[in-house]
Amino acid sequence: MISVNEKLIVTKQVNEIMCRYAKQILLKDFFYHFSFTHFSKRFNKLNTENVNPLLETLNYHQGDFNLDTLPEVINYLNYFLNSLDEQDMMALYFLSLNENYFKYNDDFIKQEFQEDEDLFEIKLGREFAYKLYEPEKSGLRDDVEKMLLKKISRLANELDLSIITDESIEEILDVIETISS
Repeated sequence: MISVNEKLIVTKQVNEIMCRYAKQILLKDFFYHFSFTHFSKRFNKLNTENVNPLLETLNYHQGDFNLDTLPEVINYLNYFLNSLDEQDMMALYFLSLNENYFKYNDDFIKQEFQEDEDLFEIKLGREFAYKLYEPEKSGLRDDVEKMLLKKISRLANELDLSIITDESIEEILDVIETISS
């Protein structure tokens, strides 16, 4: 982080870089590994047997989680998140802050309504810094998990996996590209 006089300074460019990296690299990798069993970047020959049965089940339920699928998805999420290094997790935290900005802003307004707009912006910035520095205590880690669950649901809902063919693989890859851009 860039710090000046004990104030956390994150420029618009730094935020955009972190979010772009999280989307184009981390989310894409997350979706590839979730969508295809035995996925490897070196050997990206995908065939119909590689489509994850869990993705098929979620697709059948139009992206809705049920008691059978939710524990499996959460296990996958935890495995993925726990395998990331600190910098990759920070990128996902930035993405979550970005995607939930209006929710956080509204929640903060309810807690801390200030007449002075500059003071409000400083306090909101400090709240975001707290979330970044204390993701477990602030609930940011939970927000990342919820964000990823929504994205899995969106992925499953946008596909037609009623019959798995070679075109289905292309469709999955296209949807992954769309969601992670």
